[in-house]
Amino acid sequence: MRRNILIFILLTTITLSSCHRNKYHGMNIDSEDVEGYVQAYTVIADNYKDFLLYIDKHSDVDSNAIKDYHSLMYLLGRNGFPDVEYFMYVHGKLRPVVNVIAAHPGEERYPGIGTADLSFMEAGEKEYRKYLDDSTISEDKKAFFRAQMAQIETTMVDIFDKQEKNKAWLSLVRDEIGGDLQLSDNDIMMLTILEREIPKL
Repeated sequence: MRRNILIFILLTTITLSSCHRNKYHGMNIDSEDVEGYVQAYTVIADNYKDFLLYIDKHSDVDSNAIKDYHSLMYLLGRNGFPDVEYFMYVHGKLRPVVNVIAAHPGEERYPGIGTADLSFMEAGEKEYRKYLDDSTISEDKKAFFRAQMAQIETTMVDIFDKQEKNKAWLSLVRDEIGGDLQLSDNDIMMLTILEREIPKL
């Protein structure tokens, strides 16, 4: 009887610890998680490096073993993580993406430009064309508008070229991480910026 009770307690403990360890298993990572991860990781990399080493070596959390645990919990909570386990889950999903990004330092990418719509620049160019067709505007002003149009055209060509390189970059990252994560273009670009700002992840 005592043996059966011990076996029951042992099995219950194993089951509970397994549930605790995997309580976020299967949850989807969304853009809010990515943004919170990037913001939290930036601070953690500067102030809580021991924590990063800890979560890379442990699957369970012992709050007594984590230095400045309460300050860390405040930081995580402020960035959308209800507990350390959820941060660890998101970290486990996003860290491989950052590793893929880090593995291609020579690939051109322009996260500040993204894949934004250029229609506002086209509208500006169209407005300048109207001024050039206006017979009441002096030649001096028309020369100014022509210079502005030339600048817009040069900028548009440059941005278009960089956006095409961004599309190739996004495609490369998606091909390497596979279909498990459904990350938006902006998510990948945020992680690209993170990898650039904190080179030793």
